Amino acid sequence: MATFIMLPDGVTGTNNWKNWCSNPNLNFCGAADHTLVDDDTATNSYIHETMNNQVVTFTMADPSVVEGDIDTINSVTVKIKAQYDQSSVTKDLKVEQTGGSISNGSDTHTLDDSAFPLYTGTAEQYSTGTTAWEYSDLEDLQVKLTTIDRANRFYYYKVSYIYAEVDYVAAAGYTNDVIGVASGDISKVNGIATANISKVNGV
Repeated sequence: MATFIMLPDGVTGTNNWKNWCSNPNLNFCGAADHTLVDDDTATNSYIHETMNNQVVTFTMADPSVVEGDIDTINSVTVKIKAQYDQSSVTKDLKVEQTGGSISNGSDTHTLDDSAFPLYTGTAEQYSTGTTAWEYSDLEDLQVKLTTIDRANRFYYYKVSYIYAEVDYVAAAGYTNDVIGVASGDISKVNGIATANISKVNGV
């Protein structure tokens, strides 16, 4: 098995969340932007929200692994770094995988004032119900955040990093004979390991 991650590359639909900014009035900070949650930098690089039932949905960049290199998609897991910044108080945040026909439940994370720990969602084995993941599902993947409660005055829900981890089985390399020599006896073709070659001259 192997893994790769997918990062946010845009925002779609309703966007109630705001960017971090130095202005104490969060309404002047601008609508949440994917560039504040697409890397693992918490300091002054996060989105935030205070009200109940506020949503933002991020589109995800296309997979970094091409379709031909994937045999089976085992699961997709959304992971976030987040906090609720009031000491000794917790608030819940709902995280969903959406986009296209994707509908596979949601995760609720209880946030506290820890310094942006990593929250790991469910390793979803299906895109919807019992439907196995397809590569096209990954291309349509979105991640939706929803606040579950209202923040107390002067405090915030904050999210600094979002990514989807895809667990997959790599496609087998070339397995037939090459110029009459069994593939098991060939370690490389033009310097490339045969295990990393899915086709030779398009075949």
